[in-house]
Amino acid sequence: MSTPSTTEHAVAELLREVTGEDAEWLAGIGPATRLDGDLFLDSIEVAALAGRLTEVFGPGVDFAGYVAGLELEALLTLSVADVASYVDASGGGA
Repeated sequence: MSTPSTTEHAVAELLREVTGEDAEWLAGIGPATRLDGDLFLDSIEVAALAGRLTEVFGPGVDFAGYVAGLELEALLTLSVADVASYVDASGGGA
């Protein structure tokens, strides 16, 4: 099992914020946690996450645009690590 990166930790915390969950919930989130398959995020939560990612990591992080361009299979398997990799590749890594 890999150790979560700083960006993965930040993404997990933002997920906690947008879902309104508590610290106990956050402890169960790891790099392989899928936004759809494990967390069952709805479109409003994904939009809120996109907004928070831009606020925290800067305007170069257009997660909403990134998600809009994904195929269905990629959307269904999108994980915390995938989001963190996108943030890092966009120049917004923590």
